[in-house]
Amino acid sequence: MVTATFSDGSTQDVTSKCTFSPASGTVIYENNAKITANWTWEDTIAYSAKQPITVKRVLTGISITTAPTKKNYVKGESLDLSGMVVTATFNSGATEEVTSLCTSSPAGGTVLTTTGSKPVTVSYKENGVTKTATFSISVTAPIYGVEWDGTSSTKFSRTDAAELFTDPVPYVNGASSYGSPFDNIFPWSDMQIVDDATAGKLVKIPKYYFKWTKSGTKMKLQISEAAFDGSHVSPAHADRGDGKGERDVVYVGRYHCNSSYKSVSGQTPVTNITRATARTSIHNLGSSYWQYDFAMYWTICMLYLVEFADWNSQAKIGYGCSPSGSKWNVGYTDSMPYHTGTTASARTSYGGTQYRYIEGLWDNVYDWCDGIYFSGANVYCIKNPSSFSDSSGGTLVGTRPTSGGWISAFNIPTANGFEYALYTSAISGSESTYITDFCYSGGVVLCVGGYYGQNQSCGLFCLSGNRSASDTNSDVGARLQELP
Repeated sequence: MVTATFSDGSTQDVTSKCTFSPASGTVIYENNAKITANWTWEDTIAYSAKQPITVKRVLTGISITTAPTKKNYVKGESLDLSGMVVTATFNSGATEEVTSLCTSSPAGGTVLTTTGSKPVTVSYKENGVTKTATFSISVTAPIYGVEWDGTSSTKFSRTDAAELFTDPVPYVNGASSYGSPFDNIFPWSDMQIVDDATAGKLVKIPKYYFKWTKSGTKMKLQISEAAFDGSHVSPAHADRGDGKGERDVVYVGRYHCNSSYKSVSGQTPVTNITRATARTSIHNLGSSYWQYDFAMYWTICMLYLVEFADWNSQAKIGYGCSPSGSKWNVGYTDSMPYHTGTTASARTSYGGTQYRYIEGLWDNVYDWCDGIYFSGANVYCIKNPSSFSDSSGGTLVGTRPTSGGWISAFNIPTANGFEYALYTSAISGSESTYITDFCYSGGVVLCVGGYYGQNQSCGLFCLSGNRSASDTNSDVGARLQELP
């Protein structure tokens, strides 16, 4: 209402006689707008009055006019929104930068824990109206690598995301300090003991991806939780042609098998059996239980190599073998407070060992290893457990020396699906150079690891390929695996 006041103090509503600027119905966008009322008294004297009004602008949208500088991440990094510019648009058509007033989901600084293409939503709110804009970031899994130069040194150099890692410190009896930079990194972090109602105590191993490359004498191994260029699924988890496809998890016996072919603490390892007997007896436990095979062996060996960056498992974790030079009951690592180490008071003393809860990989007794057989110098491998054989049905993956000796080199197979199946290609050196373990040749079946004899030729990479299919011995036992 517009009111006119006269000299005698009287007033009059003159709203209907006024004109207004801006006129009624005009859309007003300005924040500091005014309305002017114009009135002419007796058509001779013009009067006007101004009334400030508050106009709330209406937010119609926002856009990311400059994307953040960083768009590609490795899992474990924090989201960085620096460099981002956000512009708001209003109903007047006006625009305004509002970057500092925005929120985001996930928020800047959030640690990125999953891989793949991830949306980031930016939000801005004004006068009760919220608008959003989205951009994508890429999060890849870190790759952890090691490279061996092929010389007599047993040591690997660390590469990729592991380049600056320190070496693990396994347990020794009585130690109060131990640990590994891989303890919180997948897949190592997910290796755990599980109780299996049928088979006893097993160790869970999750699927990962690996890649071997060789240039001259140099060998490089890389591991990641996700596929990367040129990588392959970890061998124990890969499609074995048995109709089950890839497996996300497999299990290996924590202990050497007892006389019931189960993995039970406190039991004496079964020995004096052929590989075929162990194969049949383990599978009699159930359809998903099989004898430890070359694919599982290298699944474990590759995890060890990237973690410890050294061929010499006896020097890095413990001599193993046996504290007494005789076979003894399994479960000797049960009281160990850490997943990897030796029961001896020094790494240079003979005793029991475990790696990531797997006991006795190179002590107490050898383990028969299935899925591989030999014909002279030729090395054949089998992926499908139902086809395991001592003499037929395999894929040629390479050749081996026909005489035994200290391992100084491995081949890297090119046969499709068997890129993991490294086998000895040269022998020379000693217990402290190159691979540091012995390769025995001349037989048709394989057992791996070490046994109760106190020596330094039988670490994780010892390959006893001098056994006949009918061979039985007091130093050779068995280990089971479950392929669900």
